[in-house]
Amino acid sequence: MSRSISQTRTLEGPSADEVEAYLKSHPTFFEDHLELLEQLRVPHPCGEAVSLVSRQLDLLRDKVRRLSRQMDDLVQIARENDALHQRVHQLGLTLIDSKSVEDVLAGLDWALHQYFQADFAEVRLLDAKFSTPIGNLLLGTSDVGFPVLNALVEESKPLCGPAQLELTQILFGEHAEAVASMAILPLKHAGVHGVLAIGSRDQNRFRSDMGLSFLIQMSEVLAARIASLLAGAELGVE
Repeated sequence: MSRSISQTRTLEGPSADEVEAYLKSHPTFFEDHLELLEQLRVPHPCGEAVSLVSRQLDLLRDKVRRLSRQMDDLVQIARENDALHQRVHQLGLTLIDSKSVEDVLAGLDWALHQYFQADFAEVRLLDAKFSTPIGNLLLGTSDVGFPVLNALVEESKPLCGPAQLELTQILFGEHAEAVASMAILPLKHAGVHGVLAIGSRDQNRFRSDMGLSFLIQMSEVLAARIASLLAGAELGVE
């Protein structure tokens, strides 16, 4: 079946004559659509010699495009930070609702997997004097790994980046070889000494140059909640 001329033009768009006629009948078109002027290039009558004004317009267009991309990037970062803030807030609520250290660790493990896509999460408390059914939670001064972890806690500095075999073996045990990157955060509050270790199979998930403010906030809330629960247990408060 053959197409009519009008059908062909509809598919291919208006002809140059039709565009010209339309603009002549709508002389204020570009005043109503100023954004199009940023995308159009109008040849200068001087030929190959580009006028200074034309060059300035080109530079301004490039600058506007760069600023637009930068603004898009900033908006995306703001959205990601807001989402991360909400996750930390939800984690804080989970920890506050916990009634025991065991509940804290269960809630922490769930939240890290649910909100932060963590593959592995471990807590170690150093030389803590209380009983718990959770294996490997407590490390005494004579236990393997105590000196290394104690040094990290005393430095009070988070460790973030590629997995270190000695640390992954101490913290993640049988999962050590699966950990490609990790973040280790000291837990130090009101007598609580320990570490929170988060591991990922992705080697780029935790990097030495990444921001740690949210992770630090999370570890501080965790240490404070554990300290509160242990103090309550000593006083017989539930």
